[in-house]
Amino acid sequence: MENNNAANGDKKAIDVEFLRSIIENDFEFEKELFEIFTDNAQRNIEKMEDAVKNSNDNSWYMASHAFKGAAASIGAFDLSKILEYAQKHPEENYEQKTELLKKIKDELALVIKFINEEMMKK
Repeated sequence: MENNNAANGDKKAIDVEFLRSIIENDFEFEKELFEIFTDNAQRNIEKMEDAVKNSNDNSWYMASHAFKGAAASIGAFDLSKILEYAQKHPEENYEQKTELLKKIKDELALVIKFINEEMMKK
């Protein structure tokens, strides 16, 4: 799934054109979505960390699945792709999941930075 912004050489953590087309440029709703996403993202990261610590493949699957959908719904397609991989590979070992979690956190940091920048514009 290629992000249109990436194709244009202007890679963004969130495809805002996609998001705004879905929410019909309702900027108040966009703000609410970003707040909900940010809160839930932190909870999902915590669930994934716990799943790694406790070797709980089902919890890893459930958290990555929920997080993937939330990321896609706001147009964070790069993050969603990483989470899709995590969801499809719950059987990976501790080291693999730890590395994957680092990638998820790095991409999430870009998404949060983008959200904060967008909110400063309003």
